[in-house]
Amino acid sequence: MKKLALAVALMGFMGSASATGLTFDSSQYANPDITFSAYDNTILTGAVSSGSFGQLLADVAGTITFTYIGEESGFKNRFALVIDGPNLVLNETGTPGVTSVSSFIDAGLVKFRFIDTSTNPNTVFNNGQISEPTLGFALLNVTGALPGEFFFGFNDSFTGDADYDDIVVKATFSAVPVPAALPLMATALGLFGFGASRRRV
Repeated sequence: MKKLALAVALMGFMGSASATGLTFDSSQYANPDITFSAYDNTILTGAVSSGSFGQLLADVAGTITFTYIGEESGFKNRFALVIDGPNLVLNETGTPGVTSVSSFIDAGLVKFRFIDTSTNPNTVFNNGQISEPTLGFALLNVTGALPGEFFFGFNDSFTGDADYDDIVVKATFSAVPVPAALPLMATALGLFGFGASRRRV
């Protein structure tokens, strides 16, 4: 019976692991939390005045989608999901809440970047780089965000406002379906079979 319970537990773990999705890791910062003002709250419902520096990680392989939410900047900024082949790009001319890019990704650091095109050469900020207090991207603390939604705001090289709304995107994730976790299922079923065979002996 204990073997059966362990097998069921492993199968339950398999399901929860495949649904974990995304993690935002701030451990590389001594003080990751930031506050700011002057956010354009027509971009996101409610006042957004805080966030965190860090890096976005995929816990498992799956499909990630970034949706353009809006912008408030004099400079022209872009967001790019970096994949094999041409990058998938969101520009400030997209339709907020509609225009999106998606790609299958492996577990690990999500390869995306924010780009400030007003500088020569362009200022490029990759996921995983250390943000500065007034340049880079932050995970926004958005009131009413649904579970699994991650909102990122970019502050470009014009540092006069530092409000992380120069371009805003939303990340969502769909894990690989359960068949990709078949080795773990096989282990669980093997334990179940082992327990059944011992009862017959």
